[in-house]
Amino acid sequence: MNAVDDTLTFVPFRDLPPWLKRWAVCVTVWDRLEAWWLRGEDAARRVWQVVRRG
Repeated sequence: MNAVDDTLTFVPFRDLPPWLKRWAVCVTVWDRLEAWWLRGEDAARRVWQVVRRG
């Protein structure tokens, strides 16, 4: 959770100033990329554990 998420909870996106709209989009993209990265890292760790056992 971050300040942008908190703001979006109370203020409709269309009412935000342009700079905050851009920041909200950037944060959303960054969060999605981070989630994909962590999911891939977790999958790689599981594969490595299987390879080490086998």
